[in-house]
Amino acid sequence: EALSSGEIGFQAASVICHLQERVDQIGARLDEEMWIGNAKRFSIKDLRDIAAGTWHAVDPEGFSAKVEDDFERRQLFISESGGMYRLDAWLDPVGGTTLKAAIDSMSNPLGADDRRTAKQRRADALVEAMHHAMGAGTLPRRNGVRPHISINTTIEGLKGELGASASELQGGMPISSKTVQRLACDGTLHRVLKADSVVVDVGRATRSVSPSQWRALKARHRTCAAPECDRPVNMTSPHHIEFWARGGRSDLPNLLPLCYHHHRLVHEGGWQVIRAGEGVKFITPPHLWGGGAKRRWGERRAA
Repeated sequence: EALSSGEIGFQAASVICHLQERVDQIGARLDEEMWIGNAKRFSIKDLRDIAAGTWHAVDPEGFSAKVEDDFERRQLFISESGGMYRLDAWLDPVGGTTLKAAIDSMSNPLGADDRRTAKQRRADALVEAMHHAMGAGTLPRRNGVRPHISINTTIEGLKGELGASASELQGGMPISSKTVQRLACDGTLHRVLKADSVVVDVGRATRSVSPSQWRALKARHRTCAAPECDRPVNMTSPHHIEFWARGGRSDLPNLLPLCYHHHRLVHEGGWQVIRAGEGVKFITPPHLWGGGAKRRWGERRAA
């Protein structure tokens, strides 16, 4: 009657009816007047939460069974489409809350010049969290190898020379030379020599930045080196002021810790880092702030 008279909406009526069906199974009845009042007073989300709490109170076994049924529906799809990856997931309440708490903690704007949308910040937070987990060395190994991404490139592609073929991720997805240069700042590199498309020599693996250099760099910085960025240094990766792919040395004076967002801005977003005395300055493109020339800001001490 409350629905037909317009006192409550369809969604609210559905919540009440579903709750009544559940408590019917244990021979209980709802106070309809009270629940109609709740429907008028609370939002649909709050009404659902109150209904769930009521169900748990009168039938904890039935509630627990529903929770387990929901848990069995969990799933995650990762698919490639149009040069991008798409994620579709269903998570149980605890799993979803865990993911949301982690993403929320990493998706605040990083400084006044952070122009990313909330959706973009959340996407970056997910990638950054995975990058950190892979770098921590605590994830399970497969066939004795730590989780990693592999890139096939040439010297010309690494340097970004005109006419060079696009570098490729495992699976064949092409990426730009700028992206390769960013990843090469903190990567393990294998030299592979080919003759007539056949591998004839695989050189020893070398790292662009050694573990001891990385520890020393982290000891000198508490956060990402970009101005106004408070991302902890443990969530950053080393950046070469003079790009490693262009011959920059992996010496401490040439290294800065940058978070995922700012490291990408420097390599792919048009930002520049220049030396300024004993420190560095970040230069942003004018289109990012409406000026007529590049803006210099945020002098920071180099390592």
